[in-house]
Amino acid sequence: MSLRLQLNLLVAALIAVFTAALIAFRIDDARRSVREEIEAANIVATQLLSYFVETYAQTSRPVVLHSLERLGRVRATELTLRDANGDVVYRSPSSPYKVGRDAPHWYAALVSPAPRRSELRFADSVLEIESNASRAVLDGWDDTVHLLQIGAVAMLLGNLLVFWLVGRTTRPFRHIVRGLEEMQAGAYHTRLAGLPGKEAGAIARAFNRAAQAIEDNLDARREAAEAASRLEQSRELAAAVQDRVEEERRQIARELHDETAQGITAIRSLAQALLRRGGDDTVREAAQLIAATAGRLYDATHELIPRLHPPGLDAQDLGAAIEDAVLAWRQQHSGIAFGFVHGDLPRPVGERPALAAYRIVQEAVTNALRHSGARRIQVALGVVDGQLQVEVRDDGCGLDEERDRAGHYGVRGMRERARACGGEFDIGNGEDGGVRVRVRLPLE
Repeated sequence: MSLRLQLNLLVAALIAVFTAALIAFRIDDARRSVREEIEAANIVATQLLSYFVETYAQTSRPVVLHSLERLGRVRATELTLRDANGDVVYRSPSSPYKVGRDAPHWYAALVSPAPRRSELRFADSVLEIESNASRAVLDGWDDTVHLLQIGAVAMLLGNLLVFWLVGRTTRPFRHIVRGLEEMQAGAYHTRLAGLPGKEAGAIARAFNRAAQAIEDNLDARREAAEAASRLEQSRELAAAVQDRVEEERRQIARELHDETAQGITAIRSLAQALLRRGGDDTVREAAQLIAATAGRLYDATHELIPRLHPPGLDAQDLGAAIEDAVLAWRQQHSGIAFGFVHGDLPRPVGERPALAAYRIVQEAVTNALRHSGARRIQVALGVVDGQLQVEVRDDGCGLDEERDRAGHYGVRGMRERARACGGEFDIGNGEDGGVRVRVRLPLE
């Protein structure tokens, strides 16, 4: 049901209850009034006729009859004269008041008092005096009907007034409902003008604030989605660039191994051939210098090749590649204790996670060597919960508070490598000091 109909029904019910209460009071008042009137009229009639009987007790019936005919109608009282045989000689005439009408039986039963009856005896007749409340009851009924009519008119007018007032009061809510429907249809720019009434105005202001908040939220979400899309594109581009860089490194390492190293070996062989042929001292010194320089170039080239691309990764042996790197670090930094442990790895691990794990280990160990002052570096490799896990620990000075500021790309680079593979990256201070780097990468 609508609010208007509910209020109309409520007002109608209240008026009906109020009218019913008034009618109940009116019926109770009519009952008391009828009883008092009947009792009073009966007492008066009985006393007057009793005085007549006491005065004219030996009077014959014709005299009594003549007296009663002259007396006529007594209000609320029925007079009946009977002879010695009990036959009716006289009955008082009907009341001329509201002739032909009577109250309903149920109403008369509610209002009428118990009938009062008495007898007065003459020499040859009996006078019966009996109360008659029909006219008084009819008066009460007419008053009740009049009250019902007033109540019906009041109910009709009251409901019409309430219907009009409620319609006028709730008219602004139609605008609110229309605004909500437009919002539901996606028109979040909808705003409500100022509505009359304190409550409607407050609802309109709250509606406008909510609509503005929704619109701002949608704009923020759209901007966040665009930013996320741009970030994802940037990550995809970074991953593509990284893959391209690794491919270039692989090709450069292959060229260094296949072309440059062989060329250096040829130069060294030619220099040694010149030394074997002999000659003057100047030629021999030049040939010896060329051979030594070629040897140093050959060693430098072979040291550079693993840094560009570890040979073990081409064979999909990540553990061996990291172990070779640890051995190289151990030889280069004799004052630092390096440790390496690894469990059984699936074969193959996958090119992207293997390369990401290797580069992260490289970066973490390089950071520890450069910044931590560590005396011990531990590298661990294994599979945990179906993911490749790499962990690097040191006993150095701990994390730098400015590690993420502009210009410091080590930690961010490791994190981006892990994210590019869909993995997790975590860095923090260890329980015994130093830095702990832990990475988990999904296996391909």
